[in-house]
Amino acid sequence: MATPDEVRATLAAARATFREAIEQAEMGWRKGPGDDEWTAQDIAEHVIQIEARLTTMICEACGYPGIEVGQPDCASSIEAVDEFDAVVSRCDAKLKHVTPEDLEKPHDRFGTVEALFELNVNHLAEHTAQLIEAAST
Repeated sequence: MATPDEVRATLAAARATFREAIEQAEMGWRKGPGDDEWTAQDIAEHVIQIEARLTTMICEACGYPGIEVGQPDCASSIEAVDEFDAVVSRCDAKLKHVTPEDLEKPHDRFGTVEALFELNVNHLAEHTAQLIEAAST
């Protein structure tokens, strides 16, 4: 089993990669790879919301309140970077309290707290690739 510092570091690395993809997406911000595909803007706004939701799930499983975030409206990649940084900061303020015992605590739908961290990392990786594709069209 990973330590809390290890899962937080893995999450931080996935977030950094996603953030870089946002920064590089300005030219294709409102374009998608196809008519029914999400734009770079759609992807960034989705991820910002899910960061808060996954953090809240972790908090609830650990027994303390999570965070709320409204529907972001990021007209540019610069705004998206700012929104993403703000939500990550709020999430990290909560996630820094996760202990080794907390990682084993169950969530009612997604396994353990550690599994929620892994879900977040995988979610970021999936949408990083999607963002890069959307922005390059």
